[in-house]
Amino acid sequence: MADAGETVAVYEAEDGVLLFGSETALELLDNELGAVSRPLSTKHLARAVGYTGSAGGKLIAESGRWVKITEETAAIAKAAVGGTEKLKSGVVRKNNGQIFKHVKFENVSKVGALTPALPAVLGAMATQYAIESALDDITAYLEEIDRKLDQLLKQHKTKTLGQIGGVSLAIDEAASIYASTGTVSSTTWSKVQGTSLALQTMQAESIEQLHVLSEDVSAAAGDADKAAKVLTRVRDDVQFWLGVLARTIALQDRQYVLELARVADEDELQLQAHREGITVARAERVRRIVAGLEVIVESVTASSTLSNAAKVANPISAPRVTRQANAITESISTFAQHANLELDGSGPVDLTPWARAARGLLDEASTAVTTAGSGVAGRARLLGQTVEQRRDERILRRAKTIQEKRSRND
Repeated sequence: MADAGETVAVYEAEDGVLLFGSETALELLDNELGAVSRPLSTKHLARAVGYTGSAGGKLIAESGRWVKITEETAAIAKAAVGGTEKLKSGVVRKNNGQIFKHVKFENVSKVGALTPALPAVLGAMATQYAIESALDDITAYLEEIDRKLDQLLKQHKTKTLGQIGGVSLAIDEAASIYASTGTVSSTTWSKVQGTSLALQTMQAESIEQLHVLSEDVSAAAGDADKAAKVLTRVRDDVQFWLGVLARTIALQDRQYVLELARVADEDELQLQAHREGITVARAERVRRIVAGLEVIVESVTASSTLSNAAKVANPISAPRVTRQANAITESISTFAQHANLELDGSGPVDLTPWARAARGLLDEASTAVTTAGSGVAGRARLLGQTVEQRRDERILRRAKTIQEKRSRND
């Protein structure tokens, strides 16, 4: 546990909270907060020290963390600029009432003389670590599907494989040089500067392909046999384009990290504006991808929404529609979770047993007959409509016979 009176300097940015102080105090906060965090590199600590006075520099030089913004970390940031009900006199109260003792929180601006450029430097650092945290998530997704994706790439999309491979090699090389030297020189940046267009093109193609697939799925809505075939064919294609999206997101975020490092080395006066530009670009990327995913989710949901009559008439295809639809929506939900996207309406489709669908169909028919009235003309009109739409007269007789047989056997 940290010694009494230890100070942790806090800086709240749009993309996370930066904490500076002793390693002991920061480890305590890591353990207690349970938030996603990343240790700051010595290079970034040294850069921050260069923009503070001696007292603040000494504190910042010890150790640092980037922490994802949560209710608890936001409370710490507020405490550093005046205190809240949760944090008073340098004490953090957890939800269960326990207390983080012996840690005093101070805003970075209060721990020493600062230069005007420090907020931009710290903001860029927070953005970089937020991107790297997002990279961890999308990389974990890629590790899960990598083997299957590679098979699909080789079987169906060799052109896309070559494009991704070329961009990946260029960014790998630049990232290795950055890791070794701590800087992104003009020569290093020139290796990857032209890859942005290729990545944006591949993302646009992926989203467009999802739109095309959604149109194929929508065209099969209402026909169980047709929907089962289309959904089975589309399932692997959806997985493939999700994989392409994941790889391009990861590569683009790695390039953003290099881009921030390049601007920080070349012109720190432009750092804040450039960081804001990257934030806007990533938000726009999220908007485009979410729109593309929601289109395919809506079409899959619509094609898998079958009437009781369709389920009774297609006892083999109907369950297959549900299984394939759920496989597609599950793959989309998994991707969205790792890419930190929020989607509407991507839950599983209910697999209705045939017997339940048959009982539901009989109930629907009974209700419809009652509503139509007892007159012969009313019943004739209802029967004519039913036969015309789904041949339900034959289906109802079959369902009733099976239900009576099962009742006798019970």
